[in-house]
Amino acid sequence: MGRRRQFMDDGDDSSDDEGGRIHFDITDRDLEEEAEGFYGQRKTKGKKRFADDMGDDDDDDGDDERGGLGRGGIGSGLGLPKMVNFQMAQQSPQPGSGSNASSKASTPEPSKRRRPAAADSTKVRPSEGFAEFTQHSKGVAKRMLEKMGWRPGQGLGKEGSGIVNPIETKLRPKGMGMGFRGFTEMTAQAREEAKLRGDVVSSEEEEEEDADGNKPAKPQQKREAWKRTTKPKKPKQIYKTAAAIIDEHAGTPEAAAATTTTQKVIDMRGPTVREISIQDLQRHSPSWQETTNRLPELRHNLRLLVDLARGDLENLARDRQTNKLRIKAIEEEVGVIESKRKMDTLRRDKLLEVKEMAAELDKLSRDARATGAYEQANITAIFGSVFEKMLKRYTKDDIRTFHLDQIVVAVWAPIMKYKTMRWDVLEDPTWGAKDVLAWRELLVANDDDDVTNDADFVIPRRQHRKETPNATPFEMMMNTVWLVRVRSAINNTWNVREPEPMIALLETWKPVLPRFIFENIINQLVLPKISRAVSDWDPRNDPEMIHTWIHPWLPVLEYWRLGELFTTIRHKISVILRAWHPSDESALHIITPWKDIWTRAQMEGFLLKSILPKLKHVLRNEFFVNPRDQKLEPLIWVMAWQNLFSDTVMAQLLENEFFTKWLDVLYKWLTLSRDRVNYDEVREWYLWWRQIFETYGLDSNATVSGCFRKGLDMMAAAANGEPVTRS
Repeated sequence: MGRRRQFMDDGDDSSDDEGGRIHFDITDRDLEEEAEGFYGQRKTKGKKRFADDMGDDDDDDGDDERGGLGRGGIGSGLGLPKMVNFQMAQQSPQPGSGSNASSKASTPEPSKRRRPAAADSTKVRPSEGFAEFTQHSKGVAKRMLEKMGWRPGQGLGKEGSGIVNPIETKLRPKGMGMGFRGFTEMTAQAREEAKLRGDVVSSEEEEEEDADGNKPAKPQQKREAWKRTTKPKKPKQIYKTAAAIIDEHAGTPEAAAATTTTQKVIDMRGPTVREISIQDLQRHSPSWQETTNRLPELRHNLRLLVDLARGDLENLARDRQTNKLRIKAIEEEVGVIESKRKMDTLRRDKLLEVKEMAAELDKLSRDARATGAYEQANITAIFGSVFEKMLKRYTKDDIRTFHLDQIVVAVWAPIMKYKTMRWDVLEDPTWGAKDVLAWRELLVANDDDDVTNDADFVIPRRQHRKETPNATPFEMMMNTVWLVRVRSAINNTWNVREPEPMIALLETWKPVLPRFIFENIINQLVLPKISRAVSDWDPRNDPEMIHTWIHPWLPVLEYWRLGELFTTIRHKISVILRAWHPSDESALHIITPWKDIWTRAQMEGFLLKSILPKLKHVLRNEFFVNPRDQKLEPLIWVMAWQNLFSDTVMAQLLENEFFTKWLDVLYKWLTLSRDRVNYDEVREWYLWWRQIFETYGLDSNATVSGCFRKGLDMMAAAANGEPVTRS
């Protein structure tokens, strides 16, 4: 790379040698320099080159004749020729250059690949202010170097070939990374010493830098070291006519074979493309260019006629396409009009039928008023035939479109109004529901599209209406006629503690009533009255259990509507239980029916807060274990609540309050003197208690079984004469 650098610095380019090719062949000089470096002769060789550069050639002969492995020794010993100086590849002489070019080419040029001679490091002068820092210190390092033979101004090392000045540092600009924009950390001192040692220093590193370490801006010259000096010329394209190609191949066998077959040729010489044969080309038929000068007036007139004809044809084609589209649109419009006409005709026919049915219903209504059928108010018997005809001929959409519900309600409402004036809601809550259910499809409501009525439940459909719809005739009839009578019955005559008539009313009418009317009855009439009754209920003095008139509402009102009432009931019961004693069984009768109504968490929380403390108090203070005169009443009071408490809670209660006393008595009994203990009586007493717990189904409980096991172990230890320990 050093030689390559030297060529570039001298302004030459090694790529010019031999037509732009660079040779990397191993020469005699390369082998010689390798031998010098291997056998320690490099320093002598460097000094010799320095002498050659200074013009001293006296020692060349002596060195060349020296044998061994010195300079030229390896070359002479191996029979290698002397070093060859490469010459720049010259371009081929141009015509007319004469002998000057040949003589110039024969004159060898000095080799441009020689390394610069290594200079002695002592040629470097010490920098200004050399070793000034020793004035502020003891100069220990300087004295150590002087003892080793070093003198100021001399390089380091045994031969003095090291650096003369101390190592300089160069501050890298802040925020600059490695190799940023060609920044080099080599200082001016390092470049100078490198050149004197013979090292290669790039031209970029030799550029001067300013105080901040940035290179001065100067225009960069575009180097074309690897670019060819001569560009290949693009070959000129030669065009041939078809006749020329045929003439060239006229005598060839391929041409003879081609004449036997008919070949088509595309002639593109004129304004239009045409297809001709080889024979036409051989006859040299005149081309369009050859006939352009004949009859110019005729050709001009023909072109005008052709252009006019072409324009007329294009206009006709455009008009034809427009007419096709217009005809298609008209046909579609005619089809739409025809279908609309058919629909209008069908609608007219249906309207005529509806008019006839309305007239027939009006006639039937007048006849019923005259014959007294109004008093029976049997809608199916009066108008059933016409209503059935409507259901068969018209769909749901037709009923809405032709407003058939208005006709039906017009004849139905007077009869319902007449009947409701004498209707006893509580005595006959199902009146009229059968007729409404039979003809419900003719009675349109706004929520018909929002719900799907199945056998057991109603599924609401979510639809977002932008505005509140107007009430339909059926909704207005039920709201102004039917609901008025029902509201009066609920508020004035209905007793909350007799829920059966009102439950029958709601269960019968729920599938046919509009949703808003049913919710109005529940939220505005029934629930407020039930809530007032629960608030007035007194568990102490009321002889009627509250569950008898609350539980029947569960199928109709559902649990989520009665949740607040259940909370009120639990609170009232817990208040009266503060003064309650477990011997009073009325609390058990009040709470037991709510076991399957309240949730498990609600029931367990209520029992732990209100009942369990009372049971603990009874077992702890009123129950005693006495084998001579055992009283079981307190234990029976506690065991009565077994079905309401969980097995875990009941087992813990018995373990803490019953078995503690039971094991103490057993231990005292067994620790008496042996002559006073009758083990048969102990055994019978143990089995008697086991039988009592088996009666309540607690013998399989793990906690109860463990407590009896402890007593059995104490009895076995006493029977074997072992000491009895209290478990």
